[in-house]
Formats: sequence, structure tokens, C-alpha cells
Amino acid sequence: MTHDIRNANNVSGIYADLMLDLLEGTEKTYARKLHDSIARSTEILMNVATIRRIHTRSAGLSPVDLNAIVREEIRSFRGASIRQEVPPFEVLADNLLPTIFTNLIGNSVKFGSPDVEIVVRAEERDDEVLVSVEDNGPGVPDDVKEKLFNRFERGKARGRGDGLGLFICRTLTERYGGRIWIEDRLRGCPGEGAAFRFTLKLAERDRDLQNDRRGPRPPGPVQAASDSIPG
Repeated sequence: MTHDIRNANNVSGIYADLMLDLLEGTEKTYARKLHDSIARSTEILMNVATIRRIHTRSAGLSPVDLNAIVREEIRSFRGASIRQEVPPFEVLADNLLPTIFTNLIGNSVKFGSPDVEIVVRAEERDDEVLVSVEDNGPGVPDDVKEKLFNRFERGKARGRGDGLGLFICRTLTERYGGRIWIEDRLRGCPGEGAAFRFTLKLAERDRDLQNDRRGPRPPGPVQAASDSIPG
């Protein structure tokens, strides 16, 4: 059903695009609202499909190239000003990890101004990687920060989005053994941009920990040395 509805939305979106090209004035405004409504419907369907995949698939985690994931997701936001500062870390995740970046970067683009600037950073902290998606947009008020990752919470932007994107980010982060939160981009200045931060486990450290738990490997067979007889 999700696939069929998405196809119907795609067709409706094509006609809405044609109307935007053909109409002017008030009629074009209505066409724009129709176009945006179809886009929101498609976003809701994608989020519902992601939630279904989370609950129907076991969390089989494996090493994932974080730099490659971020680089690929940034390509999806053509025209946006996004800078990447992500070393070649391998983290424990699955093929749903890109969804976190899709939602966080998309959130910055959606609620920021047309010239919003976004930075994706990652740094090693003990046995984890701290990932940050920062922007210089309108920021998030302090009274909204704590509840924004709850299901169907939309923050201060009523009527925009479905309130599921950040909930999915939290669900996936916890699935990978990490946590996610929001800070001000500039400490104490909530109106100067937001910084979404989350942690992921390093794959190499996890393998080392597993090896430590197994203990030292038993010695292999020792070949007896033959006695040398002086000639």
C-alpha cells in the first residue's frame, strides 16, 4: 500500500509541477501549497516505511564507513551549503544509518533560511564517535529541546513535517547503542542555530573488546626440536 500511494503521489507531484510552471498570481500560490502538501505526504510515507523496517528487522550491526555515508547523503541536498568534516571512521550500524543524516540535514534545510549553512562533523571520544549536524538557522528554544525527539512532536513549526523524523533518529541511535540530543550551536544563544549531536560505537574498538572478552588464544601445536648430533 505504501508503494502504491507513493506512486500516486509522484504522479500528483508531476502535475503540480506543471501547474507551477503554467500559473501566475493567486493560482500559482494555490499550486505551490498543493505541491508542498504532496511532498509532506511522501515524507510521511517514507517515515512510516522506515519505522516498519526498524521493527521488522533484527539489529544486525556491522562496520560501516561513516565518511562515505555522509558524503552520499550530502549529494542528495543539491543547492544546500553543507560542509563535511568527517574522518574515515568505521562505526557499528546497518543500512538504516543514512536515514539519520537525511532527517537531520533535511531538518536544517527545511527550517533554515535559503542561505542556511550546515556543517557535519565527527570526532573520536573514547570508544565512540561523536557526530554533529550544526546549522546557523533559527535554532531550537530551550523548552522544546527535551521533547523534540518524542513521536509526533513538531517543535515550534506547527503544520510543517510529521513529527516522526527526529523520533526515528532517536530510535535508530539507540538501536546502535548511542544517544542523541540538541544543543545551541553557540552556547547560551538558542537563536543562533542548532547543533544536533549523537554518538555511534567505533567498530574497531568493539572488535578489540570482543577479543579481550574471549581471552588470549590457546597456543598452537609445538613442534619438538630434533637433537643435533655434532659431526
